[in-house]
Amino acid sequence: MKFKFFFVGKIPSKANYKKISHRRVGGELKPFIINNPQVLSSQKEAIYQLHIQKLAYGLDKFPIETPVKVSISFLLSGRVRQRDIDNAEKFVGDILEKGGVLKRDSLIYIKERVEKRLGIKGFDEIVIVEIEELSEEERKERESEVAELPPEFYQFLKKIKRELPDEDRAGRKG
Repeated sequence: MKFKFFFVGKIPSKANYKKISHRRVGGELKPFIINNPQVLSSQKEAIYQLHIQKLAYGLDKFPIETPVKVSISFLLSGRVRQRDIDNAEKFVGDILEKGGVLKRDSLIYIKERVEKRLGIKGFDEIVIVEIEELSEEERKERESEVAELPPEFYQFLKKIKRELPDEDRAGRKG
């Protein structure tokens, strides 16, 4: 099955998840870590928006418990060049799990496309998440050992003086 979800709002980076605050202990200021309230607010809003969309698909389809392929588009309201989306990807994985779309975010086997683009200036940031369940054949392929590696990999292993555990494989390819 294929699903398409949208999130409209502030996309926090994972780097902003925790915040250091201070409290006075015996006259001395001691640091402690708290969850960043802005991140918690964004998560709560995203989970609400996901729930509305899950209702339209039918709640019986969620959480997805099989491996999936995901594509993510970040439509930013500005500063496209400066925005690092690696950490924003983690936010998406977290909300898909916390919002009950995926049983676990470790079920994301393939990230087919992750892109950032300029969205609508002056509007909120928009995330478009496309999810497709993998076929049994695709899942098995991902969970079986890699059959063939590029010849350059074996050349690289020689340079760093390493061998694969299966010397026969290395001998055939090297």
